[in-house]
Amino acid sequence: MKTIAALFGIAAACLIACQDAGLSPNAFRPLASLGSQAGQGSKIVFATDGDGPDPAGNFGNQEIYVMNADGTDQRRLTNNGAIDGVPAWSPSGQRIAFHSTRADPGPPPLAIDIFLMNADGTDQTQLTNLTALGLGAVDPIWAPDGQRIAFSSFAAPREIFVIDVDGTGLTNLTNHPARDADPDWSPNGREIAFTSSRDGNREIYVMNADGSEPRRLTFSAGIDERPAWSPDGREIAFASNRDGNFEIYVMHADGSAPTRLTVDAAEDTRPCWSPDGKQIVFDRRVETGHFEVFVMNEDGTNQTRLTTSAPGAFSGFASWGQGRAREEP
Repeated sequence: MKTIAALFGIAAACLIACQDAGLSPNAFRPLASLGSQAGQGSKIVFATDGDGPDPAGNFGNQEIYVMNADGTDQRRLTNNGAIDGVPAWSPSGQRIAFHSTRADPGPPPLAIDIFLMNADGTDQTQLTNLTALGLGAVDPIWAPDGQRIAFSSFAAPREIFVIDVDGTGLTNLTNHPARDADPDWSPNGREIAFTSSRDGNREIYVMNADGSEPRRLTFSAGIDERPAWSPDGREIAFASNRDGNFEIYVMHADGSAPTRLTVDAAEDTRPCWSPDGKQIVFDRRVETGHFEVFVMNEDGTNQTRLTTSAPGAFSGFASWGQGRAREEP
């Protein structure tokens, strides 16, 4: 196996270069300072590297932000010299999972693991320690009951793990020599959709939540990846280059009736549904070569840009949730 330093050097490069997106410059205003109304209602969390270089001097310093569903009121939640990326709302909207290199940011980054924080950015704590096992942990997603988190290991071959939110119960669900990544939990908690190359090409699969009975859903000559269940569990959005360019598609949960939602020359990826299932947020590579956060209706209409960055910066990895910053009674 390659050294962990080499893996995370490549990891960080892919993490930035492959998801190069943007954010308009905003003053840093911690969400916790906003009082009792902070974070109420439908919110989008995302990552951006628009806040300056990391210690290596050649990547942006990814931080986690939150914004309203229309892109307004962008607020910074994390503030450190590490890479903080791929945030995910908990089902209650009270917590956010994300991956971070803060345990050993390097340069180059020598660690990447899953962390948790409150929706206002407070109480940031480390959940996994897969770096110690030579694996690393990225791309967290919550179970619908809020008690478990699925994620991808980082070292090749990629695997999908699950862990309880108290840090116990770490389990490898896929345990396969092929690349398995991009997990997304079904709304009923019974299944996990994921991307796998076990049949020679990246396709969308689904397995039971315990890792049993993996089943292939897509059968295209192109790459199908990054599945996202609709809130009602009837559809799965995903990214595919089956028509020559990465676009957002949607299909029935059994893999039937795939339909293309975006039709443009740009690269579109990482779909995520709104809590009401009426819209989809996604990343689009814009004219300057980096990614920005866009939103569209569930049928692909009304595609609207939510973030705008300075040259060289990016915004992406969006997760849409209720975003309750205070504990419910």
